[in-house]
Amino acid sequence: PMSSTRQRLGALASAFGLGMVIVGCDAGPRSTSELRFVTDSFVIRVAAESTPTRALEPTYWRVIVHHRETGTPIQGGQGRVFATNRDRKTVSNGLEETGELGTYRTNLMFVTAGDWAMGLQFRTDSLQPLQRTQDWTQGIVAAAEPGASGSQSPQRVPDSTSRRPVDTTRKPDATRKPDTTRKPE
Repeated sequence: PMSSTRQRLGALASAFGLGMVIVGCDAGPRSTSELRFVTDSFVIRVAAESTPTRALEPTYWRVIVHHRETGTPIQGGQGRVFATNRDRKTVSNGLEETGELGTYRTNLMFVTAGDWAMGLQFRTDSLQPLQRTQDWTQGIVAAAEPGASGSQSPQRVPDSTSRRPVDTTRKPDATRKPDTTRKPE
């Protein structure tokens, strides 16, 4: 009886340890607005850095790619993010490496508001086939009216792991000093 209890506790401890190893191999912490996809070879995390995602304004995307089996970040890969709406308007853009391991960025400009079907393709190099993620739906809000009070360009969401400065945009009037050299007419 005592040895079977020890065996059960040993098996339970081993299972717990294996579970902790598997959790430890995850591709890192996730943002609440981040989507996670698994392909044959990759674990891919995608998040919009610009919020809100508006039509006719650039939307920046952060893509983090890790090898599915080893959990190592993929450097030097190639890929693209693409989207299509109900009217069959399509936008796409390639991924650009950042200075962070396994991290890529891109931006898209959606031409209309509404739901867009989005997808991502990625490969380690040009000799490999592109692997596609499962499609997802992204809601795009209407663009702000030109000159409307309170309208601002989208803000990039600060990322604590990024070493790049956060892009901030302001209304042109808020950053310009008044011209005092003009003489009244």
